Amino acid sequence: MRGIEVVWLSQTDLTNLNAGEGEANLIDIKKYKKNGMEYPYVSGQAMRYYLKEAIRRNLSSDEYMCVPNDKGETCGNIKKCIGCDLFGFMTTIKKGTILPGFEEKGHPGGAVTRVSPVKVSPAIGLLPFEENAIVDFLTRRHRKAGGEMRGDIVNVEIGVNIYKCGMAIDVVRVGGEEVIDEKERTVKINQYLSDEERKRRISKVIEAIRYLADYSKQARLLTDFTPDVILFAFQDRYSHRLQKALSLRDGVLDLDRLEAIIRDVKNYSPRIIAGILPGVIENEENVRNKLKELQVEVKRVDEAINEALDYLNKSLK
Repeated sequence: MRGIEVVWLSQTDLTNLNAGEGEANLIDIKKYKKNGMEYPYVSGQAMRYYLKEAIRRNLSSDEYMCVPNDKGETCGNIKKCIGCDLFGFMTTIKKGTILPGFEEKGHPGGAVTRVSPVKVSPAIGLLPFEENAIVDFLTRRHRKAGGEMRGDIVNVEIGVNIYKCGMAIDVVRVGGEEVIDEKERTVKINQYLSDEERKRRISKVIEAIRYLADYSKQARLLTDFTPDVILFAFQDRYSHRLQKALSLRDGVLDLDRLEAIIRDVKNYSPRIIAGILPGVIENEENVRNKLKELQVEVKRVDEAINEALDYLNKSLK
């Protein structure tokens, strides 16, 4: 297994998951334009944060995931730190620091970068913003000198939408790093973790999709942003093709696109798993029938995630 691809749809209630720059009295929603119309989106940086925090919340007492320092630097120890291993880092290592691969003399020191084995896409809204949003307002209460209470009105853009999200896990690079053989001019992966530990870390990423919770504006705009329609592909080739499988227009999933992508991805994916929450897409029954026709069993979303975890544990060696 070289890679795991995941793509999903998530339906939200009225909320503002990722605000833009805004103005003094406006909290807007980040938006992109397509064919002259605006749609909301959640940045890739925010999606990575949500995943990290979902993993951090569910760590056991003997598992370690460092917190960045005041410069945003992390520990850089991929053998010890789950976060640095899965999500990469840019940091400065002190000379002599004992890290994997440098046990004898210590690290030579300097700036070090690790490319993230876990990659995420921005979550893009699929319904036009203007047709599915409203401007709410809140009052910021504060006390002026002398004890007088005042309130400033702030406008907040909020909306309902269906977001498409995506994630890829570079399985080969979890728990290891590229080493260049200067003599042969080749690259290989030095693995520092056991297969069991690598499975545990990859499992944490898959589990985190189900427990996303730390997105913005939730104190008074609580909504669920976990998957409602999801596809997993366990791949013998590293490819992001699955990300184009879920194309939605006016609440209807494009069956031709779905079939074309699934048939393509099946050429290098021994297992594809689907999960659907009822009532999210208009042509749900047709989607279920199409997936069955393609020999992809459709389950509940929680069952699909659990099946993905079971398949990972049985197949990764």
